[in-house]
Amino acid sequence: MLWALEPGAELVAAGLVPATSYLFGTMHVRDQRAFGYLEQVYERIEACSAFATEFNLEEMNPEAALNMMRLPAGQHLEELFSPKRYQKLRRIFAKTTGIQLDLFPFAKPLLISNLISEAVLSKDMPHSLDESLWRHARSQGKVLLGLETYAQQAAVVQRIPLDYQVKALRDIGKNFRSFRRQLLRMTELYARADLQQLCRQARKNAGGLREILLYQRNHHMAARIEAINHEHSLCCAIGAGHLAGKRGVLRQLKKRGYQLRPIPAEKRVEG
Repeated sequence: MLWALEPGAELVAAGLVPATSYLFGTMHVRDQRAFGYLEQVYERIEACSAFATEFNLEEMNPEAALNMMRLPAGQHLEELFSPKRYQKLRRIFAKTTGIQLDLFPFAKPLLISNLISEAVLSKDMPHSLDESLWRHARSQGKVLLGLETYAQQAAVVQRIPLDYQVKALRDIGKNFRSFRRQLLRMTELYARADLQQLCRQARKNAGGLREILLYQRNHHMAARIEAINHEHSLCCAIGAGHLAGKRGVLRQLKKRGYQLRPIPAEKRVEG
């Protein structure tokens, strides 16, 4: 999940020799099984002048995030489902999160799906993997950056059609056991550093929205990594699902003249 980015022959020939940087594939969770590379990434953060995540975590506005997850005026979550389906979702949500679904009458289905997903996975660590890395970089006085702005990420969320969100949440209600197994399998794949399977699953989960959720963002993030690397040695952490594949960030960086050297796991956080 960790790569060194080094200038290839094309960049050297062009007189562009950026410093060695590092790219790390994260999983946005607090489950300890995802923290196996933590010490190795800390070392790379300390070796670089800048650290970046998908967006600058300092820009996050909780109030704006909640407003982004509200249904349009006049719409209610309960009305998007049949009475039978909504009651089943209520039971699943209460059992999984310990919270009553009725407390979110105006929430978009995407928010409910996210809350269920977060509740399924373990919360062994005090902060998510991304935030843990961010906090370490900040404690080291590194330049803190985002490959996207928070506004750009919000715009992506706003482009997810409501009917797509409804179907995704309905599918969770139809077969919650299968949904739970899938989430746990993703964590296991990450712990095993099975990048190809992780990316295949990310593409499958994105369905017809791959262009919006993955491919366009992959292209933009690779371009930003290159631009930042001309000014800083950079340690960068993005979701592992963005890395592999013909249109993944790794391939995009190779096309931009970088050589990518995988760094094998050396230190593991034991549960």
